[in-house]
Amino acid sequence: MSEQIDRYVSFRNVEWERRTAEVFGLLQPHFDTKTSPFWEYFLKQRVIAHYQGLDDLRVLHNFLPTLKDILEDLDDDATLAKLEELEVLCM
Repeated sequence: MSEQIDRYVSFRNVEWERRTAEVFGLLQPHFDTKTSPFWEYFLKQRVIAHYQGLDDLRVLHNFLPTLKDILEDLDDDATLAKLEELEVLCM
């Protein structure tokens, strides 16, 4: 990115929907293979959040510390990096 973005001023050009979908795409193999017992709970909470009108960015934000811990334990540096990038730009 050549342009510095101040997320407190505007979400313009940060593509939060694409970035959020990318993180969920990276998490999908963990959901599928059940790399942690947390995933079942997380996915249930996602359904509840969607029912309440919340989006996936909010879901990730709500569970950010737990997600970071689990991804660190799983040595999933790629997903952790994308999650942290999302945090810096959009949360």
